[in-house]
Amino acid sequence: MSTVSFVHKPLTPFRRALARFSLSENAKYVKLTLGLWIGFSIPYSLGYPEAAVALASSTMLTLALGSSISAARGYFYRRVMSNVVAMPIATLVIWVTAPHLWLGTLLLPLVIFTIVRLKPSLFQMTSITIPMTLVLYTGEHLPLLEQRLIGVVLGMLLGFILQQIAFPPDHGFWANRLVNDGNDQASEALGQFVSGQLDRAQLKAITDRLRRSSTDLKEAHGLLKLDLQQAWLSPHLQRNRARLPLFACYHELFDSLVNFLETVDTFHEQFATLDPRWRDAFVAGLGTLVAAHRKLAYVADLRVERAPLEEKPLQLDTLREIVDTLPAPGVFTSVYLGHLAGYGILLCRLSDMHTGNLAAGQPTSA
Repeated sequence: MSTVSFVHKPLTPFRRALARFSLSENAKYVKLTLGLWIGFSIPYSLGYPEAAVALASSTMLTLALGSSISAARGYFYRRVMSNVVAMPIATLVIWVTAPHLWLGTLLLPLVIFTIVRLKPSLFQMTSITIPMTLVLYTGEHLPLLEQRLIGVVLGMLLGFILQQIAFPPDHGFWANRLVNDGNDQASEALGQFVSGQLDRAQLKAITDRLRRSSTDLKEAHGLLKLDLQQAWLSPHLQRNRARLPLFACYHELFDSLVNFLETVDTFHEQFATLDPRWRDAFVAGLGTLVAAHRKLAYVADLRVERAPLEEKPLQLDTLREIVDTLPAPGVFTSVYLGHLAGYGILLCRLSDMHTGNLAAGQPTSA
């Protein structure tokens, strides 16, 4: 089993508020406003008002369509390549067919399709169509072509820089928050099942929330992983680098629990007809796993500094003993036992991760 050791102090209230703001729509609006102001003012103040619109619009496009550092960088590459390659080629087509503009118009789509087909990873249809058709009204005016190219390249670069220095989205903070939410939802739902006070309607609502938390956690983990692969990193990403495998495992755990809770809701009547002794042993075993899960959730919560775990909340031998006491001769006993075993295996993996310091001999703080 994989282990991970991490040192991660709780954020100060200011940094927590900043991280929360970086993920909000308001942060996008602020960056778009900055992109418009800076992108327009730089060429305008330097005496190039004609290039101001192209530079400002390119900056805002990068910020609007690149919702993360990696997305902004990818869009920067695609759009710059599309303009740098497409506009000169399209201009050449217009020159060759001049003064017959209709002939150039007929040839441009063929050129567009050929370029996109040759290198679809660099040239997307949406990125390459606009600059090539813009050549239709620029014609043979080289100054307009130069302004367009300079405005696009510098504007995209400015947008990419703004995305990294002006409230960069803190996907690690988002992932940590989703881990806390998912653990709370799982604890509430499983606590109802173990206590025997199961509200079917409430269980379904909790399951839906847990499914959303799991889906969002997968997205946050993916965005954080992609952003960490960039050459130029903002410091806010680094503090959650070691928790990447932890986020992935919690996503698997929440997905597994969603399936289990859906089984509980669908086959609740069949569970009630099982052998009472088997049901009691199953609920007791599940209660042991839930207690271990709560210990893991407690130490996974980074909102308050906590002492590291001194022992693993769940050992594989303990899980094996629980499973061995639950023979599964029937279909429904096998289904429920399979969910219990899967839940336990993931908790064992998380136990190893959260206590990686014990194996490595290193202290951790959460």
